[in-house]
Amino acid sequence: MTCANLPARHGTWAVALAVTALVLTGACDNDGGGDGGAARTARSSAAGSPGATTAGGFPSLSASPAPTATAPSDPRQAEQEIREAWTVLFDPKSSLDQRSDVVEDGDENSLMIDNLFRDPSGSKLHAEVTSVSYTSDVRADVAYDLTREGRRLDPGGSGAAVLQDGGWKVALRTVCALTRHAEDAPEAPSCVVPPSSPAPGSASSPAGTGR
Repeated sequence: MTCANLPARHGTWAVALAVTALVLTGACDNDGGGDGGAARTARSSAAGSPGATTAGGFPSLSASPAPTATAPSDPRQAEQEIREAWTVLFDPKSSLDQRSDVVEDGDENSLMIDNLFRDPSGSKLHAEVTSVSYTSDVRADVAYDLTREGRRLDPGGSGAAVLQDGGWKVALRTVCALTRHAEDAPEAPSCVVPPSSPAPGSASSPAGTGR
């Protein structure tokens, strides 16, 4: 081998080494490209996506919270009407018509209302509303202190109010419960809740006995 041939051979080896390096580099990129690309895509999705996507590519919506009990459009006005209804009902100066107007279905149950507040014990009942909480836009729970001649009755008052004919009134069941504090003021027939009828096909019904 002569010195004149050395540059040519050195040049050939350099080219061969360069080609080999390119081939190895491509192979490394191909081997790791799939995972690396997926990782980059995942990182990009995690960083820029607002949430899970549907098959159509749109973000999926989170489940809506369960609806809660609503209140009247004007809770303060409603509470004022409820407190006024309680005041009228227990005011010794109120007439029967006035009391009936502030009680749910008061006209149909005026006899019970009259007996309650004419009774020697019922006529001395006094109530003061302490809180009002709405269970819907037409119904409210009413807590009140019930006293007789300044002495608190135990249990006190746990009542309700309903929206009827555009105004808030003392619930009928509340007045029905008050009769137990009177000496002779029986509940009205409408206070009695009829027992629930058995479902068709149940064991207690004729259809369920096979008769």
